[in-house]
Amino acid sequence: MPSDPRVQQALTALDRPIAEFRALMEGALRQADAFLEQQMADEPARVKRAAAALGVFGASHIDATRFAALHVGTRTATEPSLAALRRAVDILRQMADRGDNLFLAEVTSGAKIGAVVESALAMIGWAFGAIIVTDLVRGGRYVEADHASMLDPLQFGGWNRSERRAAPPLVVRVAGASVRATDLASFADGHVKLVLVVSGDCAPAPLARLITPGTFVVQTTDGSGLDRVALFDGPAFAALMPAGAATFVHDPALGRESWQRLTVSFIPDAPKKAVGAMSTWQQLEELKQLADLARTPFAVPNAGGNAAPAMGASDAADRIASWLLTQSGLGGTA
Repeated sequence: MPSDPRVQQALTALDRPIAEFRALMEGALRQADAFLEQQMADEPARVKRAAAALGVFGASHIDATRFAALHVGTRTATEPSLAALRRAVDILRQMADRGDNLFLAEVTSGAKIGAVVESALAMIGWAFGAIIVTDLVRGGRYVEADHASMLDPLQFGGWNRSERRAAPPLVVRVAGASVRATDLASFADGHVKLVLVVSGDCAPAPLARLITPGTFVVQTTDGSGLDRVALFDGPAFAALMPAGAATFVHDPALGRESWQRLTVSFIPDAPKKAVGAMSTWQQLEELKQLADLARTPFAVPNAGGNAAPAMGASDAADRIASWLLTQSGLGGTA
């Protein structure tokens, strides 16, 4: 897929959670490197470090050599633990060296979007495992039989609650015909945030199927709303869509009812052709679902005084005005 400036637009909007995950990896690397340095230090190096810790005043009153012997400060790790720590450091450096590519995925021709996302998240899971191993080794709690598997890629299904809440965002480049919301629903948990950069023909409202009470969902053609994805305290899906697609924002923070949470700014005409495996009927169902979820539940009396079906706010205002005029006897007067 050719370079798309919208990818950088998405990464920029998600800069904060990306930076938080990078800081998590960098912190683990610094602590692991310091631990390994302490483990490998000979007596002169330990004395030098003790003297630095004492400072000029302390060194003039306390013998640095004796202080180093009394204040080792670091437990001696076993060789299997040190080997695991070195591997964890290597994994974290590999992840860090990938730069933005760690947070990017691309759905190539013939691939399924769910499988691509799963593979990309497994790399993040690998980094999580390496971070945990650095902590276990430094704390003297590493047990090879129990913890060695943490240094393998970990699919999303194996992530714990803390890892799902610390998940960095993922930007996915995908052709419109490959966008299948049902393949993404299983990732709606914790703070997982997926942003699709969609190219080519696409169903007009594919993310409508992902709207649930606690999930932030946005479809945009100009990038508006992506900043809210980064700030949302929960799972979120976004799609940068081609022109002509439906645009909407579903923000769970705005209310208990779907019509309070959902703002639809544009719904296109009914689709006239299939897109990939999506028939026109399936595409139309997604548009109808979107409209139904956004419908304001006003029940306004009709001309006979009976309750009318629920309707949108603008329709309700017209119905109320007409009903009031009828009841006042002014309806139909010049």
